[in-house]
Amino acid sequence: MARVPVVATIREAYAFTFANLNGIIGLIWIPMVLVTIMGFFTFQRYYNDVIQAMASGATATLGPTMLMMLGYIIAALLLHAVMYVAVVQLAMGTRTAPAWAHFAFGTEEWRMFRAFLAFAGLLLAVLIPILVIGTAATGTAGSPSPAMAGLVLLVYAVLILAVPRFLALLPAIAAAENVPVLRRAWQLSTGNFWRLLAIMAGIFIPLLILMGLLQLALGGRLPSVPAENEQMRMMAGLLRARDTLPIVSGLGFFLSPLLIGLFASASVSAWRLLKTETTVDIEA
Repeated sequence: MARVPVVATIREAYAFTFANLNGIIGLIWIPMVLVTIMGFFTFQRYYNDVIQAMASGATATLGPTMLMMLGYIIAALLLHAVMYVAVVQLAMGTRTAPAWAHFAFGTEEWRMFRAFLAFAGLLLAVLIPILVIGTAATGTAGSPSPAMAGLVLLVYAVLILAVPRFLALLPAIAAAENVPVLRRAWQLSTGNFWRLLAIMAGIFIPLLILMGLLQLALGGRLPSVPAENEQMRMMAGLLRARDTLPIVSGLGFFLSPLLIGLFASASVSAWRLLKTETTVDIEA
């Protein structure tokens, strides 16, 4: 069974991304502009509506806001499918960088979108019952309890399990193979859980740290808001998130070429090593 080299894969991902940064920007900037604009206005409305609903106690009025959020998530997954197919193809050498812009939606993009949607659905199918049952069992009033901390750890454990086994190889498989993507990702990632987890950590964690430092430098440290109970703590968190939304949206836009380039390249490198047999042509 093949073993994915952690350091070599991370190094190759960074080398590819910085060597092809202009090409990556050319491939993704149109859909990324759309994602950023939609995300800013969607989250701005979400924060405002939730804050108002919590202040008035009329949480039943949040239906249209949640529908808007759902529509944004679906649109964002679709536009990310457009971006990832293009950058994965660039990493595979089957596409050259555009002169200035690119936007296409065909068979590969549709398969990538369905794969992202299936991964999101898989996470929700597992996490929603955990959160509902766990919240009902532990309660939410007062200070965070050890049981609630255990629930949070369980949620993180599910995410950590899902990322190496399903997400790490998803972009490469969806762009290059016509098979059930999640099943194929689970099959190929067997025996490489810790290696793929380390690769994902080596890609995502430095960017998260960089984004946090830039956010702190650009926005400064927000003053703490006294919170006497759980609802007030949630309100304070929403207020902070709303105040930092322009910075977060801007940083997300400017760092997206690095994130997408690194993830796409690492996925392709690992997939090439692990793909040892001819695949069958099965619709996902």
